[in-house]
Amino acid sequence: MTGSTSLLPITTERLLLRPYTHADLDASLAYYGDPQVAHHLLEPPWTPAIARERIAERVERTGLDGPRRRLALVVEHEGRVVGDVALWARDASGATCEVGWVFHPDDAGRGFATEAAAAVLDHAFDHHGVHRVVAELDARNLASAALCERLGMRHEATHRQDLFSKGEWTDTLVYAALASDRPREVGDAIVVSAVDLRDAGGRVLTVRKRGTAAFMHPGGKPEPGETAAQCALREVEEELGLVLDAERLELVAVHRTAAANEAGRPLIASVFRHPHLSHVTGPVVHPAAEIDEVRWTAVDEPLPDDVAPLLRWLVDRET
Repeated sequence: MTGSTSLLPITTERLLLRPYTHADLDASLAYYGDPQVAHHLLEPPWTPAIARERIAERVERTGLDGPRRRLALVVEHEGRVVGDVALWARDASGATCEVGWVFHPDDAGRGFATEAAAAVLDHAFDHHGVHRVVAELDARNLASAALCERLGMRHEATHRQDLFSKGEWTDTLVYAALASDRPREVGDAIVVSAVDLRDAGGRVLTVRKRGTAAFMHPGGKPEPGETAAQCALREVEEELGLVLDAERLELVAVHRTAAANEAGRPLIASVFRHPHLSHVTGPVVHPAAEIDEVRWTAVDEPLPDDVAPLLRWLVDRET
């Protein structure tokens, strides 16, 4: 698996997003110690003692691939710390994450929070295959709610007086973005659905299309008006004659990588998993339509050179 630290720091037009170091204590205390900043947070303004404890925790939060499944990033502008953004897994698979941010009030109105948070969402969706990112915030925090809207996140719920904070009951706003909200806004990228089918021995079913050399997941491009899941089900039936139970189809990742059969073009794939063949070892599957060859590929040993980048990424992600 590509470690999160190898993808850092994240740079944008104006900002540098990097992991914490212990040297960030004073700069972080400068805004976390401000009662105005702490008003909508769950903890009181930081003291030096709290700051030392929090920075020590954040230094260890180096990526979604790490043991803590958390990423904490300091945001710098021209060498000065202006805030931070955090991303953490909310389930065992890492498919759903939560994002949060805090910025120095002196830099309000400059667009730093939007620029940094957008970069972290891109990082989650494009490099980690995250399916869904959620933001939960105090309903009185109008600036953060507006930021969610600018990021294209959708307001999904308002939980009325669900949290007792700083002596009063407060409402919580829930915003969320899906990886599938984004794919069709990516220039010349090829958008596809792919289905990961494993046998009882854990081998993955791969196919080679006519006139090509790479082995990949069965799947293909959606028809107009077709959802990613509908595309996945249709393609598997057309290519392999397998009729899958739609209720057992599970989205495991949306990932951007290189297209195997169209050189130079990016690929954005919604990757689904289905247990249809998991009860038998190496079942015979007959190719149809444009499929020339079917192969069961072991994933517990080095992959052959002829597998597609998407399959290689998915296997690396699991190890």
